[in-house]
Amino acid sequence: MPSMLRVQAPPPSNVGDLVPALTPHAVSVALPKWQDNVDYEEGAERITKAMTSGYPRFFIHHQIQQLADLATSRFSREPQSDDGDKEACILLPTETTAKSCSAFLSSRSPPVDSRIVSWAIEATTPPPATAADPPVGKRVITIWACFFRAADFSAAKQYWQHTGEGISSRVAERCLVLLGEIEASDATTVASVAPAVAPPTIGEGQTDATHFFVPEAASSANHKGSAAAARYGNKGGRYQVAKGSSSAAAVTANGSGAETSARPAGLASKARYSTVKVPRRGSADASSSSTPEASNSLANSVDQLPLPPVLPTANGNGVHLVEQDEDVLARYVEERYGRNLDLSLAPLAKLAMRRRIAGVLSEQPGEEMTAQEVKQKGKQVEQQESSRGVKELTEDDVWLYPCGMNAIFHAHQLAMDAWQRQGKDVGKSVCFGFPYTDTLKILEKWGPGCHFFGRGLTSDLPALRELLEAASTPILALFCEFPSNPLLRSPPLHELRKLADEFGFLIVVDETIAGFVNVETLPPADIVVSSLTKVFSGDSNVMGGSLVLNPKAPHYAALKAAQEARYEDAYFDEDAIYMERNSRDFQARVAQENSNAEMLCDYFRSRRAPGPPAVGIVPPPAGEQTPADADEFVVTEVYYPKYQTPEQYLAAARPPPVGSSEACGNYGALFSLTFSSILASQTFFDALPCYKGPSLGTNFTLACPYTILAHYTELDWALEWGVEKGLVRISAGLEEPELLKEWFGNALEAAERAVREAKGRGENLV
Repeated sequence: MPSMLRVQAPPPSNVGDLVPALTPHAVSVALPKWQDNVDYEEGAERITKAMTSGYPRFFIHHQIQQLADLATSRFSREPQSDDGDKEACILLPTETTAKSCSAFLSSRSPPVDSRIVSWAIEATTPPPATAADPPVGKRVITIWACFFRAADFSAAKQYWQHTGEGISSRVAERCLVLLGEIEASDATTVASVAPAVAPPTIGEGQTDATHFFVPEAASSANHKGSAAAARYGNKGGRYQVAKGSSSAAAVTANGSGAETSARPAGLASKARYSTVKVPRRGSADASSSSTPEASNSLANSVDQLPLPPVLPTANGNGVHLVEQDEDVLARYVEERYGRNLDLSLAPLAKLAMRRRIAGVLSEQPGEEMTAQEVKQKGKQVEQQESSRGVKELTEDDVWLYPCGMNAIFHAHQLAMDAWQRQGKDVGKSVCFGFPYTDTLKILEKWGPGCHFFGRGLTSDLPALRELLEAASTPILALFCEFPSNPLLRSPPLHELRKLADEFGFLIVVDETIAGFVNVETLPPADIVVSSLTKVFSGDSNVMGGSLVLNPKAPHYAALKAAQEARYEDAYFDEDAIYMERNSRDFQARVAQENSNAEMLCDYFRSRRAPGPPAVGIVPPPAGEQTPADADEFVVTEVYYPKYQTPEQYLAAARPPPVGSSEACGNYGALFSLTFSSILASQTFFDALPCYKGPSLGTNFTLACPYTILAHYTELDWALEWGVEKGLVRISAGLEEPELLKEWFGNALEAAERAVREAKGRGENLV
C-alpha cells in the first residue's frame, strides 16, 4: 500500500458546517446524521438556519446572494402592483449564458418573462500600486443579471442547478471586494507580496475546524521519508486536530505565554510543494531574482504567516509547537488569507490543466511544475504522445468549464449545434444507464428530449437497436457514465461504439467517477466530459469541468468546428489557479484512494448477507463458505466496479496508476452499500466519524445517503432502477487504512447490533 499522502481525521461537524472546515469556498456541507439529510430535503427550519454553505449548484453561496441582492437594489424595476410582483435575479458570467437563461425561462409552461442587465464592476477605491505590485485597481469584472418575478425564482433556480452556468463564489467574492462591500483581507486578494497577516477569524459554521497542521510526529525518525507525507499528515498524528481560534495563541518554549518569534524547526527543508522555486525572503540572494514568478510566488507567503498554534500536552500542563509543512502553510495562506494570486498566471494554469487532461504533460505523479516550466514545455509538446489512448490528442482538443455539469450541458448543446450546422435534423438523445440526476434533466429539458435506458446493461442492447432502427429522426447522441453514479455500473462501450458507427450517433461519456487515470474511455467516445471538482481537485474548494473531443472519432471535424465557433471561456481565473494547483498530484492521490476503497469493499463483501446478487453484480466465488454469524449480517450489496459489471469495466481499465501496490486494482474511490433495513442504513451512517455531505472524489473520506439527497421526491422511481432509499454512497479518501478499517468496522458493528436488538424487541424491520 502506498503511503506517500495522508490526511488527518476530521474535526467534529455540526449541521451546516463547511466541508472541509474553515474553507470559505467549500464544495460540500456537513449533514452528519441521516435525519439531517431528510430534514434538509424537507426544508426544515433547523437545517436551513444552520446552513453556512452547500453544494454550489444546489445552494447559492452567501456571497453570491449578497451580490445578487446588490444587483436587485441597483437594477430591479419597481413593482407594478401591490400584490408582491417584485423582481429577483440570478447572476451569470457572460451575455451568452444570460441569454440562454432567459430563453430557458421563456420555454417554461407557462412562459416566464425575464430581462437581462450587464453590470461592469470595478474597484471603488483603487489601491496604490508599488514597483513590485502591478495595479489591480483597474480590474473590471462584468457579470450579467437575469431578472424575473420573484415568484418565478424556482424556475430560474432550475437553470442554475441543471446547467451549472451561474457565477462561482470566487467571482462574487472578487466583485464584493471591488465594490468595497467586504474587505480584501476577508477574501482572496490579488497581490504580489503578502503583507503581514492577521490571525484568522472563525465565522459561523466554522468552529472546531482543522487548520490542516501537520503534527509534531512528522519530524520524527519514523516519518522522515517524504515531503508529501508531511503535506497531508501522517500515521503518527492522524488523531490530532488543531482547533480554530479567533485569536493567535502565544507560543513559548515553556508554556508561560511570552511571545517568541522562533520559526518551527525543519520548515525550510519541506519545499517540495512550493509553487515556484524562489529564494526565501531575507536570504542572501533574495533580491537577485527578477522573474515575475519570484515576486508573485505563493510560496513567499509562508514567511508572513503568524506563528503556529499551541496544543496542550497529554497531561495538560504544557504546550508543544505543531510543526507545519511548507505546502500546508502555503495552502493555508491561499485559503485563509488569500494573498498572492497572480492573475497573470491564470492562462498558464489553464494551459497546464488542458495538457494534464490531454495526457501530454510529461510530469510524474506529484511533480510540481511552475507556470514558467509549463510554458517552456510547450516547445516540446509536438513530440509528446497523449497517454489517453488516442495518440493524436492535444490540449487543443480540451476545453475547460466552470463545473462538470456545465461541461455536460455544453456537450449536449455542442452535439445539437454541430448537427444543425450540417443541416441535419436534431433527434432525441439516449441516456444509457442510471445517471446523476441533472444529466437526465438536461437531456429532457433542452432539445427534443431523450430515451431512458435506466439499467445500461449489455442486455439492453437489443432494445436499443430496435429504437435506433425505428427512430423517424436519427438519434443524436448517447450519454452514459463510466461507471455510473451511484450503482457503479459500466456500460459496454465497445458494443455501443459499433452501434454508433452503424447508425451515426455520437457517444458522450462522463468519466468523473473512475477518471482517466483509471480507465481509457476516450477511444470509443466522441466526447468525454468530467467534473474536475472531484478527484482532479481533491481539496473540495473549487469547481471545474472539462470537455474532450476524440480526434480519431468519425464526427470530429464537425464537432471541432462547432466547438471553436461557439466556445467562450467562462472559467474564472482565480478558480483556475486553485484548480491547477490542486491537480498537480492527483495521479498519486488516485492510487491511494483506489487502494483504500478496494480494501473497504473487500471487507464489506466479506460481511454481505447471503442472498442473490443485485442486477449486474457478480456472485461470490462458488464454494465460498458462509460465515457462522451470517444471519446477523446487514449489508445486502456492495456496489463497486470490482464486482459490478466487472467485464465492462476491465475492458476499458488502464494499468494501475504509478504508486499502486501490485495487488491493488484501479477501480476508483467510490462505492455504495445497501442494507437490510432503513434502521441498518441509518445506524451505520450515523455512526461513521468521517465527513458526511454531498460530493465525491475528495482527499478525505466522504459519505452521504445518496438516494435521500438526489431523489427524495422520486424515491419510487429510483427504486424501479435499483437505487434503494437506504443506499449509502462512500468516497474513500487518503486516511490511513487502519483508521478507515476502525471507522467502518465500528459503524457496521453498530448497525448489526441495532438490528439484532430491534429483532429482539419483536420489531418488524423494513
